[in-house]
Amino acid sequence: PEWLSERPRRNLAKRDSQFRRRITLLQDLEMPVASTKVRQSPDGKFLIVGGTYSPRIRCYELAEMSMKFERYLDSEVVDLLMLGDDYGKLAILGSDRTVMFHAPYGNHEKIRLPTFGRAMAYEKSTCDLMVVSSGKRVAKGQTDAMGEVYRFNLDEGRFSQPYSFTSALKQRSSKVIDEENTNNARVLQLGGSCIAISPTHALTAIG
Repeated sequence: PEWLSERPRRNLAKRDSQFRRRITLLQDLEMPVASTKVRQSPDGKFLIVGGTYSPRIRCYELAEMSMKFERYLDSEVVDLLMLGDDYGKLAILGSDRTVMFHAPYGNHEKIRLPTFGRAMAYEKSTCDLMVVSSGKRVAKGQTDAMGEVYRFNLDEGRFSQPYSFTSALKQRSSKVIDEENTNNARVLQLGGSCIAISPTHALTAIG
């Protein structure tokens, strides 16, 4: 029952197996067209969902099983991160090469990236927000393809020297690359599509 407090609810769950197996639905957990990203807060109390159309994020409070707030955005959500334990500090990667920072009162700041970002990760020990990018364009006959991970230091409020990594394209022959460029009638643009940071020793993996 809705009027039960948390402690009697737990006691009831211990005694009633049917109560333990119940399914509870979040109210208004939907988007007009599609959801592009879902994140749960580290404290386990909130759910942030990015979707479209029009571009927006919605925050759900799991204890209340309902939507807490909704905010409209200028571009579609590519990725989003919770920088703290709850929804108070949000980083939202947009499809227009921007990263938007949100506070409890709404949009706080926005920065623009040199190229399109694909995924983000946050390194707490250095306060670096890392964004793996779409990489640099590779012209016909070129075998050196470099990807970049942009680093924005939230403590200093500025970009740091980006990390560079070599794409798998460099390991393939120039003839194969030329054939692919001719068949596709376009230049290749390679880069990373995912990034993760170990919480133990701050090693970064890029895929």
